[in-house]
Amino acid sequence: MNNKYNSIYFPLRIFGFYWISLLLWRILFLYFNEGSDYLQVIKSAFKLDMSMVGGVFLISAIPYWLFMAFGKPIFLQVTKIIHIILWIFVSIVEFSSILLYKEWGTTLDNRAINYLLHPQEAWASVKDFVPFSVIFFGLLIFVSGFKRLSYLFEHWQPVKSHYLQSIFFLVLSGPLAFLILRGGWQKIPIKPSDAFYSQDMKQNFAATNKVWYFLYSMKKSGKINTIHTDQEIEKYARQYHDLQCIQSPTDSAWVDKNIVLIITEGWSADMVAYLYGKETVTPFFDSLSQHSIRFTNAFSTGFRTDQGLASMLSGIPSMQSINVPNVLDKVQSLPSLPLAMKNSGRHTSFIYGGDLNFSNLFNYLTVLGFEKIIRDKDFDGNELSTDWGVPDHITVAKAMEVVSAEKDKFFSTVLLLSSHSPFEVPIPNIFKGPTIVDKYKSSVMYSDYALKVFFDQAQTKPWFENTVFIITADHGSTHSGWAKVEDHQRFRIPLIVFDPSQPQKDSIHQTPCNHFDLPLTICQMTGVADTSFVFSRNIFCNDVNQYAFWNVDVAFGKYGLKNQEITHEKSPNAASENEPLLFLDMVKKWFNQL
Repeated sequence: MNNKYNSIYFPLRIFGFYWISLLLWRILFLYFNEGSDYLQVIKSAFKLDMSMVGGVFLISAIPYWLFMAFGKPIFLQVTKIIHIILWIFVSIVEFSSILLYKEWGTTLDNRAINYLLHPQEAWASVKDFVPFSVIFFGLLIFVSGFKRLSYLFEHWQPVKSHYLQSIFFLVLSGPLAFLILRGGWQKIPIKPSDAFYSQDMKQNFAATNKVWYFLYSMKKSGKINTIHTDQEIEKYARQYHDLQCIQSPTDSAWVDKNIVLIITEGWSADMVAYLYGKETVTPFFDSLSQHSIRFTNAFSTGFRTDQGLASMLSGIPSMQSINVPNVLDKVQSLPSLPLAMKNSGRHTSFIYGGDLNFSNLFNYLTVLGFEKIIRDKDFDGNELSTDWGVPDHITVAKAMEVVSAEKDKFFSTVLLLSSHSPFEVPIPNIFKGPTIVDKYKSSVMYSDYALKVFFDQAQTKPWFENTVFIITADHGSTHSGWAKVEDHQRFRIPLIVFDPSQPQKDSIHQTPCNHFDLPLTICQMTGVADTSFVFSRNIFCNDVNQYAFWNVDVAFGKYGLKNQEITHEKSPNAASENEPLLFLDMVKKWFNQL
């Protein structure tokens, strides 16, 4: 073939290059995430993939056209550099999405960028989940694509003025690429969800274009859009607040009590005996729960630690991909449980063995008003023995030191981390297998051991009998295999309240509740008048008609007691009378107005 065709037909060649490359990345995504229905996924992906390639071509169109018109080598080099950068970008987005989906149930988006700004923690979270074959084929796609892309720029020649058919082709390439980028002549341009075709979100995310999804999420960052009209949201908000159960017969029972909130990392409901546990993974927690008030229908609204903390400390339900502590202009206006406890005469502290710069948590906790914040920097360097920070048994020892030094009433939050992947356990236990399930159970059992260490010491302290302990998980998990990514059971969490001065026996609360109910409940129980937690309900209010809620990027649901059974609603599409989405829109509108 004459060399001039290498340059003239570059638009067609670049379309073919990227389509085949995206096809290979998609097959790797399906393989790693145990997807299926390959042909339907590829078919559903085609239009959005072509749209992305249209955009890729247009980014380099001007230097390409200038080369074709004037033949200057500098324009060829600029075009080549642009596409090398774009290929690196596409490969990073694709490979990151492959790894993230198994853990998050979503691909790379604006929220995940904050996660990836901490590469050590990000790699620690996924390294044990990535088989060598996935790394090998990912590198193979990247390197092979790099070589093929370089070949596309060899032996270029500019168009001569008398080649009218070539000029006509080049003139049309821009408008055609723009039309492909837009997705056609339709009124509304193509968007990532146009590739969704299944009720199985794994198949939908396999089909959607990862680059478009990432860019779409970045465009939406900073803007929190709602689906329903203001009138619909306001109507639902009135109904929600009219039915909001705030008071309970036990209010003010903790007026003179210390409060210790212990948050375990990612304990799913099948890890504890009083819920769905079939093995003895948490023997100490199970024993303690028998003398505690147990909540059988407690749920997180999200699936990340920053979401759980914002719910428990500010009463804010999760809002899909929004990282609340990282919205800096809103943090100053957030409700604060620590401040409410401080105003009640309690000293406040937060103890964690990891890096609180992650997700802007240190700034968030500082603004909330914690008087003492302990993090990885406050431990001896030799104690930072895991990728995430300090092992739990050392963290609880530090917590014991902090709270035992208090001279008056206190409110303390202790956040554990050892049951976070990669599940590093300094003290071996009975779960010694090599699988992710075994490693996860081993880490949960170790965290349970750390709880025992804490309570063994606590019961010897003078403040123990006058302290209420609330123990819950920051979110659920899929690591045990018990719950799937879109399964509502993923959000079901253990929650117990233990009061040594009034040990309970078989005390069970079935009323559905969420993390965001805890701030108001704690205020009510300690006699603190605080009306800033506008979404919270009192977890001790036996309202059988109450719902718990959850949401992720593309789905949402609610949980209620009906005939003593949990009912579940889920839909990836907006519906005018969909209560879970109305609830989410209510929270978003309130957050926008802060």
